[in-house]
Amino acid sequence: MKYVITESQYNFLKESVVPISIRRRATEENLKKYISMGEINFPTLCDDFDDAYDYADAVIDYGIDEFLGDTLDDEDYYSDVMDYLRTLCRDLFGQYLIDIYKQTCFEE
Repeated sequence: MKYVITESQYNFLKESVVPISIRRRATEENLKKYISMGEINFPTLCDDFDDAYDYADAVIDYGIDEFLGDTLDDEDYYSDVMDYLRTLCRDLFGQYLIDIYKQTCFEE
């Protein structure tokens, strides 16, 4: 038997895969310190990245890895958690990181 669900129902089901403990910890305040660690980890951003979007993604991925640690590597829902956190971090910090890259690595 097949079921047809709406997009909002699908999004609800997809979000429910992410453990509530992670969703509660994933606040802007908590994630900001990990994003800042990511910025510090890439001091030569103009040499290391071709564009602002690569830089923002690298900083966000670094921050998420530090935020999660090694707790979810073997879990079935790891990719769902990563997708959730990437989307959240891009919404919260994406434009900020892109602006930092553009201000630091202005094109001549």
